Amino acid sequence: MSRHAAWAWSGVLLLALPVALVPATAASASGHKSKTSHHKPKRGSSNGSSSSAFVKLGPLECPKSSIITTATGTMFKGPNTQNGGTAACIYLDQAGNELNVIYDSPGESKGKWVATDPSNIGKPAPAVSGLGEAAFETTTLGHAEVDIYESSSKEVAVTLDPYEGANVTPSELTEVIAVGRSLVRLPYPG
Repeated sequence: MSRHAAWAWSGVLLLALPVALVPATAASASGHKSKTSHHKPKRGSSNGSSSSAFVKLGPLECPKSSIITTATGTMFKGPNTQNGGTAACIYLDQAGNELNVIYDSPGESKGKWVATDPSNIGKPAPAVSGLGEAAFETTTLGHAEVDIYESSSKEVAVTLDPYEGANVTPSELTEVIAVGRSLVRLPYPG
């Protein structure tokens, strides 16, 4: 066999390897189940996306994965919306960690939200300054979470569920806060 033919076959084998791995990766990622969220699903909008930073998935408008990847410094794929009923935008990193973005309408004043949200997401839930009108962070329910109140009709929550129930790390909480900071700079979808 000539040297050029050997290189050509090596190239074919290298190209076939990722194709063979994609179904296995997808199968293992689909087995990861998100924890149930305490958030209500936001009703979808029929008037299209408010920004090119979003992609429409059924009734949801989700931030593009590039927004999540840039904020965290970790490559996330997605979004998809299949997590057992919660209307969330879901992203997966290569380690199998699942990041969820949920937009909803709290339907309450800032004062009431501030009084109830920390107990809804798990204590301790310290305030995060400089993020929306009010924000709280926590790692007490097995995931890293930040909830951000922007108005009585605009709230965003970002959670990161470690793969296979692993312990939440401080860097994962830092990642969800970074995503929250990026999302409040964007127009609210819908």
